[in-house]
Amino acid sequence: MDAGNHHSQRSTIEIEQHVRQLNDEWVKAMGRADAATLERIMADDFYFTYPLEGDDKAQFIADVTSGDLKIQHITREQLNVRVFGTTAVLTARDSATWLYHGRELAGQYKIMSVFAERDGAGSYARSRLARCTSNLHIF
Repeated sequence: MDAGNHHSQRSTIEIEQHVRQLNDEWVKAMGRADAATLERIMADDFYFTYPLEGDDKAQFIADVTSGDLKIQHITREQLNVRVFGTTAVLTARDSATWLYHGRELAGQYKIMSVFAERDGAGSYARSRLARCTSNLHIF
């Protein structure tokens, strides 16, 4: 079955709901340092871009489980999901406090995450986190 036929069997609403669920599971798994859930949700070629640097899947999970990356607080608002065939883009605004290698990162962040369906299962492929400022930034 090709991707176009598979997408037509799942409505855009179903895909959007699935992406919202994966996003919720991912945020909770980060807070609990739940490596098994992160491993399941994140694609093998996952990449997370921070304000300071970026991590691939293995490094991201290692940072979360070791405590090098901790979420002290996160509130995700203005969540929007756009579906493009077998790919979905999630955008949101976070109010968050993170500890990254002992350095506190606190503030408002605009996030953009890409989810892709592979082998019939959705996974988190990319995530970009950018600090909100009074200036407009396009990324």
